[in-house]
Amino acid sequence: MRVLGYTWAGVQTSDLNSSSRFFSDILGLRRVHDGKGLVQFELPSGQLFEVFGSESRYYQFHNCPVVGFQVEDVRAAKQEMESKGIEFMTDVFGDDKEAWAYFRGPDGYLYEIWQTQRPLKAPLRSA
Repeated sequence: MRVLGYTWAGVQTSDLNSSSRFFSDILGLRRVHDGKGLVQFELPSGQLFEVFGSESRYYQFHNCPVVGFQVEDVRAAKQEMESKGIEFMTDVFGDDKEAWAYFRGPDGYLYEIWQTQRPLKAPLRSA
């Protein structure tokens, strides 16, 4: 398994509307998707940031910020990690284009591996 980068982060909120306005109006993140109980933003780097409200089916997984690591093949990575004793909290969600699964790190925090065809852009550099 090879980690290709950090592609995604998600947080839970008790007030989805206020949090969404904060991330778009104050931080200037570009809103790219609204779903049932979640709002997704894209950063200039191509990384995604999602905010989960209590109506989201993923709300229970995000009681602290969660980071998603991009891998080439999420199913193969999950199998390899499980063979090394890593505890997965979910099966693989998604399809061949985008798929993900949640696991616990040794610190007890939740993380995610994610397979996506979304290209990451080069990081922005200040002058």
